[in-house]
Amino acid sequence: MCLVVNKGLKLELLPSKSMIQFLEQNIGNARFIWNNILGIYCDLYELFKFHGCPLSPTINNLNAILKMLKQENSFLYDGESTSQQQVFRDLNKAFTKFFKEKHGFPKFKSKKNPKQSFRIQKNGNNIKITNRRIRLAKLGYVHYRTSSKYKKLLKNSKINNVTVKRENGKYYAIVNITTTVEELEKTGKHIGIDLGLKNLATLSTGQEIVNLDLTHEEEMIHKYQRKLNRQKYMSNNYKKTLQKYYKWLNRKNNKIQNAYHQLSKYLVRNYDIIAMEDLNIKGMFKNKKWAPKLQRISLYKLVKMIKYKAEWYKKTFIQIDRFYPSSQLCNNCGYQKHDLTLGIREWTCPVCKTKHNRDINASKNILQKAIQENIVNS
Repeated sequence: MCLVVNKGLKLELLPSKSMIQFLEQNIGNARFIWNNILGIYCDLYELFKFHGCPLSPTINNLNAILKMLKQENSFLYDGESTSQQQVFRDLNKAFTKFFKEKHGFPKFKSKKNPKQSFRIQKNGNNIKITNRRIRLAKLGYVHYRTSSKYKKLLKNSKINNVTVKRENGKYYAIVNITTTVEELEKTGKHIGIDLGLKNLATLSTGQEIVNLDLTHEEEMIHKYQRKLNRQKYMSNNYKKTLQKYYKWLNRKNNKIQNAYHQLSKYLVRNYDIIAMEDLNIKGMFKNKKWAPKLQRISLYKLVKMIKYKAEWYKKTFIQIDRFYPSSQLCNNCGYQKHDLTLGIREWTCPVCKTKHNRDINASKNILQKAIQENIVNS
């Protein structure tokens, strides 16, 4: 059975100097529009609130602010129009999440952020992709580099939009497409996963997945960070060092990305129910000892990959409550060891005398809880 899904295909752009100037102009326009609409709306909201009439951040209101900005700043007419309209749509979504889902209030975008982007919506023939080049509205054809598998997908799929971004000194186009995937066969097997810092993941089968060895990459990243701190900002030597710094940063990120894609696909291919805890990763970052390790292993990225691939291939992904005492419960008899600290990696149940590895026991309890919840909800 074929399933219709949306995928994002990452292409590395190879722009000329004149094209880089245009890309940077549109990146700057998107940031300028976001910051100005957000600032104007905040001022208007306070004014209307003072008079007892709070102003809702609707599409029409934000579009009206954009039109006013374009009248006052003629340089915006030189940029790509659909990417500018996309900015206030994204801002409207951010406001919706804040007011309805209690997410954080939209923040102003900084020019110093290493990740900068703008998104072009497909409108007629403004986006066109050949075997070697991608055509973007007002920019023209840009050479790109990607795998033969992605080229085949691009040729046979519907294009929805393209996000152009600058990251670590390189330009990329993330092409959002609508395509089909073959539903994976049911295996009848289930798995519980306990994520951690010492080991990346411990499976309920007893298998331990160790963290990637990124020692060399991190040593090189720190080396060039120190070198950048000693050099004059944006001097020729600074720019050369910056390229080397980006090289090792990209190598580290690609290594993590590749490993997590392989692990997530393995789990989705082999198991029908995948269970793990709903970890408070943002809260864990507040712990000074855990924060560097969490930043290194990118747990959120792994969880996100498993989640969307399970959705693609019609597998069941369940996250149990983060306050469930999975480590404290004996998976054999249900006894709860309340005095279990983080330093205790193995313990023996005083009731049934079962000897437990902390992480394997937790993953088994996570699976049992997930199966119970799945039966109740089905």
